[in-house]
Amino acid sequence: MNKPFWIPLIASLGSMIILFTIGVVANINILMFKVSPSYTEISFLPIVAGLLIGFTTERLLKNKYKKEKN
Repeated sequence: MNKPFWIPLIASLGSMIILFTIGVVANINILMFKVSPSYTEISFLPIVAGLLIGFTTERLLKNKYKKEKN
């Protein structure tokens, strides 16, 4: 696949990983991913933030390539 596909994907996944890591290190419940034998708890804030960052990055790249073509 081409480069414009990978940049938003890496930005999105990277931001999710960073937010989950901050949640675990700082013990912030709203940013944590907890797994135990009886249940799994996932916070949706890092997921939503990662998706927003991915879509924003994709939009910025599209605008940049559009301006370069003109």
